[in-house]
Amino acid sequence: MALFHYVRVAAICACAWPYAALAADQDRVDALEKQLHAARRQLAEIKAAQHADDGAALKDLRRSSTAQYAHLKQRLDAQPRVGLDRGRLSVTSADGAFSLALRGTVQFDAAYFAQGRNPPNVDLNSGTNFRRAQFGLVGTLWRDWAYNFTYDFGGNGVEQRGYLYRAYIEYDGFKPVGIRAGAFSAYDSMEDATGGANLALLERPTAVTIARSIAAGSGRSGLEIFAQGERYLVSLALTGGKTTDSATFDEQQGLVGRVAWLAMDGEDLKWLVNADATHVLKVGDAAPGVPSMVQLSAGPEIAVDASRTVDTGLLDARHVTEFGMETALNLGRLFGQGGWFHYNITRRIAAPNPDFSGWYAMATWSLSGESRPYDPESASFRGLSPAQPLGKDGFGAWELAARYSSVDLDFMPGQAGGVTGGKQTVWSAGLNWYPNQTIRFLLDYDKIRVSRGNSRALDISADAIALRSQIAF
Repeated sequence: MALFHYVRVAAICACAWPYAALAADQDRVDALEKQLHAARRQLAEIKAAQHADDGAALKDLRRSSTAQYAHLKQRLDAQPRVGLDRGRLSVTSADGAFSLALRGTVQFDAAYFAQGRNPPNVDLNSGTNFRRAQFGLVGTLWRDWAYNFTYDFGGNGVEQRGYLYRAYIEYDGFKPVGIRAGAFSAYDSMEDATGGANLALLERPTAVTIARSIAAGSGRSGLEIFAQGERYLVSLALTGGKTTDSATFDEQQGLVGRVAWLAMDGEDLKWLVNADATHVLKVGDAAPGVPSMVQLSAGPEIAVDASRTVDTGLLDARHVTEFGMETALNLGRLFGQGGWFHYNITRRIAAPNPDFSGWYAMATWSLSGESRPYDPESASFRGLSPAQPLGKDGFGAWELAARYSSVDLDFMPGQAGGVTGGKQTVWSAGLNWYPNQTIRFLLDYDKIRVSRGNSRALDISADAIALRSQIAF
């Protein structure tokens, strides 16, 4: 019995042992799971804490970076802006109220005259000349004021030691109305308003040269008021003497007015009409109480020679009046322009009042396809801007130009009170090359013919060829 009892107990223990071991294993598993869950929870808490710390740090970094960027931008915005547009160095204040820019135009001409059987006193000299050598400063002050101070060391037939080409201040606070005072070129004809760096041929036509010389032209002191918009320009100027005048007595007093209107303004069609008038109220004095004489003259439309091929000589005058009409039509690569001018002199003496006239017609054709852009500030057309400058997969812009120019300064030649100033006609043809927006080359041919009264012995004839190298910025 005792043996059986021990055997039964052993059997029961043997059967219960796996269950006891399984229960112990389960307890250990449960404990491990609890530990795992606790570890996961702790890990999650750690990650959450780390993310929270990273988020705060990131926010602090962003906040700091934003502050630094704003401070840096504020400092950069407060710095003057420096530019180099088309080779022109400029500096503008951060608020745009002040600006300063360098401006320059240098033109070097070389010409050859093949002359006919001209009078002994006429010799059209071949040679070279710096037609323009202008350097200046332009800009704005307190946003509404503009200024221009430019010196010119070039000249017509001979270089200068330097003279005030422009020196004026302008108020633009009443836009579209502006007021200008100082030495400047008053708004006159359309071709006169076309700057010397934008002319289609080397020189302006003779009729325009004479018109602008009466009371306008560069370096003329005066006061001008004008209204200017995208399609119109109206101006009136009271002008005096020129900065190159040597006389120190009473200056000339004149009025110069201009009206220009862009009648058509399409993408490929622009039509501009222009009228101008000049009236000299008082001729300047050559000496105290001695009025100056008036002289209308011009050269052969190539300025390396300072000769005057048409010239009225000195004329006694109380008043001088000029008026002209011009028009320009731009049709894509084709451009045409023409004008007519009339000049009248009212004499002091008992003699007929002479009157003269002149006109011109011009056309250009862009071989490379560009169009002459319209400039609303001067109500005129500028030179070409090459679509593909030389060195940038292109050869620049190319342009053909042709013009007929005529002026008649004869009035009752051979009669009492008459004037034998001469009749001049010039046929011109040119080829222009614009390698880029700053540099330009012009090659011109002129056929010049001048007749004086009824005397063939005084006639002038010449064929001329000229080359200009130009840099303008």
